[in-house]
Amino acid sequence: ARGRSPSLAMALGLVHLFESGLLFFNACAILNEKRFLRKYSLDRAVAGDNLGAKNQVATFLHATRTFMRYPLVAMNVLVVLYEVILG
Repeated sequence: ARGRSPSLAMALGLVHLFESGLLFFNACAILNEKRFLRKYSLDRAVAGDNLGAKNQVATFLHATRTFMRYPLVAMNVLVVLYEVILG
């Protein structure tokens, strides 16, 4: 960025990186099990070791919907407040 100090440009880059990660987790959290994930057999995760990439994706999506629900709400509120206050 022209005219900005390198540390300020880096801070803005980190904020945008955080926001993009948050958008990714939001997208994973809102996928519907019955309408979307069942088509690709990602609606259930099987417990065990070395069950393949598809099962790992299913486990990740299930964990995101289950364990990240409230942290995602809190992070979204913080990002909205940041954008409103600092623009």
